[in-house]
Amino acid sequence: MTLILYAILAIAAIGACLGWTNAKKGAAWGQPMTIVCAIVAIGMGFFLAYRNSFGGGAASSARSREEEYSRIMTKKLGMYIKEKYSGKKAVVIIDPYLEVENPPNLEGLKDGLDGAVDIVEVLKPDAPKRPEGEEPGGPGMLIPQERWYTTKSLDKLLTGKNFDLCITLMGLPANTMMQGKALNINALKGKKVFIGGGSIYTLKAAIVSGAVTAAVSYKTDAIYDDKPIPSKFDEAFDKRFALITADNAANYKTLFK
Repeated sequence: MTLILYAILAIAAIGACLGWTNAKKGAAWGQPMTIVCAIVAIGMGFFLAYRNSFGGGAASSARSREEEYSRIMTKKLGMYIKEKYSGKKAVVIIDPYLEVENPPNLEGLKDGLDGAVDIVEVLKPDAPKRPEGEEPGGPGMLIPQERWYTTKSLDKLLTGKNFDLCITLMGLPANTMMQGKALNINALKGKKVFIGGGSIYTLKAAIVSGAVTAAVSYKTDAIYDDKPIPSKFDEAFDKRFALITADNAANYKTLFK
């Protein structure tokens, strides 16, 4: 059963890449296929992570490995922010469905920042309540994220906060991603924005323009295997992820629509 689930995840990921490639060529079916396959892949990824969290042996090992990769991904972003923006104040946005106080991606970010940036608040957007006892991705969670995580809700969440940097570990609202070079969120005007999770596929213009200062993302040629995580930090990061800024965005053409 587990192999079948991973096969579905792989097929969905391949389908997303195929759809996205053909969308760039002008195929009308390309973008819908990309969106559907991406939703399936993300949902299956969350389900497998949840399922593995209750397993033992190989499942437990896989869970630990994926958690460590999550830390590595955001630690790199934190290290970049520490180098460039030490002494600034930041707010951090995390997924409201994470049910632990310090999820791995938040731990990794804090590790990378190493106290050089003052995290004034960790924020969770308002989201539909999950029915008691329901697993992630269950029938009660069919409301698409774009219905509740919007530019309006994020603007409301950030308005009145005292910060220089906004670090979002769940990406930006879907309706922000269609605004070209500028972000359509009043509370982020004049702020530095960093992305440590979620989709960046439509954000090339925003990154190149500096509206998004930096983002970490899975690479299209990321390697997924059962091997131990490389002991050297940069080698472990490069195995799956890329840190993207205005300076190097042109090197990652396959990441963007």
